[in-house]
Amino acid sequence: MRLKNDYQNMPWFVSENGMGVSEEERFMGAMGQVNDTYRIAFVEDHLRQLHHAIEDGSPCFGYHMWTFMDCWSWLNAYKNRYGFYRVDLKNDFKRYPKASSFWLAEVAAKNALD
Repeated sequence: MRLKNDYQNMPWFVSENGMGVSEEERFMGAMGQVNDTYRIAFVEDHLRQLHHAIEDGSPCFGYHMWTFMDCWSWLNAYKNRYGFYRVDLKNDFKRYPKASSFWLAEVAAKNALD
């Protein structure tokens, strides 16, 4: 809403959003999937707030996540995981979907939040 109110309501998009979690493997279930409900809650909250802003006339035309798979930032000593897919550093960098990847796929397919 600040862009709408303070910058002549110019069109804009969220260029990057996401969250990093340290030692994310502690949330891994028995089947090897990271149950990142905290990421789902984070993204859902941001999408809901964005929806409210759009309804109130802010011309947002896109929302981009920071990364679809784990990447590491030197700012946190390479400890945090960020993506919807886990990268297995000890097993040839294989990628495995996290719970959030299935949630986001459903949101995208329905073009709606529950």
